[in-house]
Amino acid sequence: MRLFAFLLTLTVTAAEPLGRPNILFIVADDLATRLGCYGDKAAITPNIDRLAQEGVVFDRAYAQGVVCTPSRTCFMLGLNNRHANPNHFIKNPATMTMGRWFREHGYQTCAIGKLDHDDPKDSFVDPKAWDVRVKREDMPPKTKPAQLKTFDEDLGQKRPRIGFYGSNESVDAIADATRAERLLKFFKEERDPKKPFLACIGFHAPHVAWEATRAAREAHDPRKFVLEPTPADATPLPKGSLLHDPGMELSEARQREGMHAYYASVTTLDGIIGDLLTRLKADGHLDNTLIVFTSDHGYHLGWRGQWCKHSLDEQVTRVPLIVKMPGGSPARAQGIVELIDLFPSFTDFTGLPASPGLDGRSFLPLVRDAKTPGKTAAFCRGGNGRTIRTLRYRLTERTDGSVELYDHASDPLEYHSLAALPEQAATVKRLRGLLLAEMGPPPPLKK
Repeated sequence: MRLFAFLLTLTVTAAEPLGRPNILFIVADDLATRLGCYGDKAAITPNIDRLAQEGVVFDRAYAQGVVCTPSRTCFMLGLNNRHANPNHFIKNPATMTMGRWFREHGYQTCAIGKLDHDDPKDSFVDPKAWDVRVKREDMPPKTKPAQLKTFDEDLGQKRPRIGFYGSNESVDAIADATRAERLLKFFKEERDPKKPFLACIGFHAPHVAWEATRAAREAHDPRKFVLEPTPADATPLPKGSLLHDPGMELSEARQREGMHAYYASVTTLDGIIGDLLTRLKADGHLDNTLIVFTSDHGYHLGWRGQWCKHSLDEQVTRVPLIVKMPGGSPARAQGIVELIDLFPSFTDFTGLPASPGLDGRSFLPLVRDAKTPGKTAAFCRGGNGRTIRTLRYRLTERTDGSVELYDHASDPLEYHSLAALPEQAATVKRLRGLLLAEMGPPPPLKK
């Protein structure tokens, strides 16, 4: 009897790591909240919408960078961009990363595609983080993609082309489909059943070039896209606030063409994600698994003449975030969360100790109860300034010393700054104080 009890103890102890839950982390690139589950009537995203119906949709999730590398550096390190910069890991290789933390705590880790920024010239990838790591350039499409077209007009403005798109007969011509297949290969051939997994996949879409299938493109009616003309009385932004200054003066037809290409790319990505999740579920890989879907930042489709990211405003800093927890209930969370909260949320969910020194905090309480308050504010730095977003306001400090204040209760597209109004002085002072406390002193003024 004693021998049986001893063997039983050994069996339970050995099986404990298998009891830890898994994580599937899916990251899009340049995807704004232009999804059906976020109320966009022009979007055709049934698979992502289905995931949203099964999980918790965060209406106020914000990135800490306005382009790929700063954002991804922040959320893979769990640090805000006061403590992390685009080259942070290259210069500080001892810094703990999400993948390394999970790997050192008994997880099999896998990263397919663009997760941390795998720049061909400089490696932003932690070599100690991943058991399996496949870069995006190592996964070309199965068939030759269609020739790309440009949608922007030649207006005599000396700037590079800003939009390219392709319409393909088959999804096999799109590299994101190859990336999904590569993740499936990990589960079929490389999966260690003795360990829980942190499996991450970074898709390219809808980053330019906007590649789509012909079916996805034909599913959209360009007449349904809502254009964004800039009001005549919009507050001018300081020089350097926008990538395209002045904004691109595209005709209505060309704007709809650009939006058509973007939305078709998102629909194509939706189909790839839907197929991936269906196949993983059928093979039993999603049992006891947290599924998280997000994007590194948003994107402009005409706001103030912008067809890009790079700016400190709602359309770029706000991102989709959907979290499906095993046994969880579907809900919408209104509390503020940041992408730097992903790392501590993952450790919280799996029961691992938290990595020390993180700026993020777990949003798991909001997943369990969507009515739980989120953070007081979200913060971001990039371009020519830094910004704070509360439930109602966005305040932005520019490097020239100017300040903007937008009230989302009346101005959700951030066209009219209230910073100069005497009745807003107290709000400006309070928000600048929060920004100072979180991000430190502003950099020296630029003349």
